[in-house]
Amino acid sequence: MADKAQTYNGYCVKCKEKRDFEGHVEVSKTGMNMAKGKCPVCGTTVNRILGKAKV
Repeated sequence: MADKAQTYNGYCVKCKEKRDFEGHVEVSKTGMNMAKGKCPVCGTTVNRILGKAKV
């Protein structure tokens, strides 16, 4: 995937609100694409599942 960070919208468990965050796309152990970044308010890791990875 691209190394450039993009803006995604995900749920922060600590803040209990949806937040826009800068993240990178990674492939999880189960083969799903997910955006992973930091919450801009509290700094907790925020994940957003994007869908199945193309092989």
